[in-house]
Amino acid sequence: MLANAKDCPICGGTGFTIERREGVEVAVRCSCRHDGRSEALLSAARIPPRYQHCTVEGFEVWSADVGSRNLQSMAKRRTREFIDCYPRLEKGLLYMGSVGTGKTHLAVAALKELIATKATQGIYANFLELVQQLQMSFDGGGTSREDILRPVTEADLVVLDELGAGRLTEWVRDLLYYVINSRYMAGRTTIFTTNYLDSPQPPRGESRDAAAAGPYRSSSHDAAGADRWQETLADRISERLRSRLFEMCDVIELRGEDYRARGGSRVGRRP
Repeated sequence: MLANAKDCPICGGTGFTIERREGVEVAVRCSCRHDGRSEALLSAARIPPRYQHCTVEGFEVWSADVGSRNLQSMAKRRTREFIDCYPRLEKGLLYMGSVGTGKTHLAVAALKELIATKATQGIYANFLELVQQLQMSFDGGGTSREDILRPVTEADLVVLDELGAGRLTEWVRDLLYYVINSRYMAGRTTIFTTNYLDSPQPPRGESRDAAAAGPYRSSSHDAAGADRWQETLADRISERLRSRLFEMCDVIELRGEDYRARGGSRVGRRP
C-alpha cells in the first residue's frame, strides 16, 4: 500500500475506482488498498461463526410457492446490486419477512463481500444482544455503554439483525432511536433485518384477506409464533422510528416457509 493513500494516482485517495460492468457503473476497491486490511476488517466485524460462510451466490431460492420464489430471487438480485453500487448509494436495506427465509444470510453476505472487495469498515450486531450488553453495563463493571455503542453508531456499514425482537420497553425504544438516528444524521449506511412487516399478518391457516380486514388479537401465544404476525414493525418500534427507516432504507420483503423447519439450512452454505 502507498505510504500515503492520498498520493494514489488511480483513485486520488478515495480508495475506490469506477468500472463499467454490463453497462452499469460500479465502485470497486482500488489496488492501493492492501489485502491485509480487508482481513483485519473482517476479523473485527463480529460476524458470528454460524454466518461466516454466507454468500449471495450461496443463497438458495427454493420455496414451493411461486410468489415467494419470485421475492427470494428479487432479494438476491437487489442484494447483488447493493454490493456492486456501494458506496455510491443513498439508502441502506431493510429485509422484512418471516423466520427462516434468509434475511440474515443476505445481510451478512453483503457485509462480508463489501469488507473483502471494498475494504469497508463494517460490523454485525444482533439487536437483542446489544440491549443485553447495555443492561449488563449498568452495574459499573465491564464495558461501558459508550464503548458498546460507539462501534455500532460509527462504523461505515452496520448490519443490525432482529430489529424489534425482545421486550421493547421505553428504554429500549430510546436506545434504538439513538442508534438509528445517529447513523441517519451521519449519513452512514445500515442494513436491518426484522421478522415484522408493514401490514398485519394472519395466523397460519388464515388468508391475507382476513388480515387486511383488521388486526388479529389472540389469547394464544403458542401457535407457531402467531402473535408476532399480528403486529406490524411500527407496532414494535413505534411509528416515529418506522418513518425514519423509510428515509434510510429500501425495503426487501422475503416470504416462504421456514427453511430450517424443512431440514435445510441456508447458514453456512457455500456457493
